[in-house]
Amino acid sequence: MISIKLFLACLVAGGAALFAIESIWYILEKKLDLTAKLPAEMVEAMGSGYFLSRLVSQFAFLVALPAVIYSWAYVLIPFYGVRAGMVLALYLFIMGIIPFSSVFLMRIKLPLAYTLFQLAGYLVKLIVIYGIIAYLYIL
Repeated sequence: MISIKLFLACLVAGGAALFAIESIWYILEKKLDLTAKLPAEMVEAMGSGYFLSRLVSQFAFLVALPAVIYSWAYVLIPFYGVRAGMVLALYLFIMGIIPFSSVFLMRIKLPLAYTLFQLAGYLVKLIVIYGIIAYLYIL
């Protein structure tokens, strides 16, 4: 059974962490101009609409969905706390994002610096958000 109070706490804390990390990553992406080598028609213009749509989609997949799944499955995980969140984040990163990215890079010629920057961002977001969610479940 999902505790609504705990679920809302996960959404608020995870959403705040996502907003902070995404804001920093957005500013860094603008400053580093990693998409300079890509054709202009392939790159979405950076602005508030882009930031908001990116934030909403990441909130759904990196905060809300994991909060629901973790609330159902945390009793099955053999360890708990921040360590459980970090292990789950690393597992998802290694088993989900890395294989997709490596195949994607072989097929489509994206700048390696841009891809590694995005991968590092997702790793940081996953570790922080899953750590927060897992930590809230031991309080």
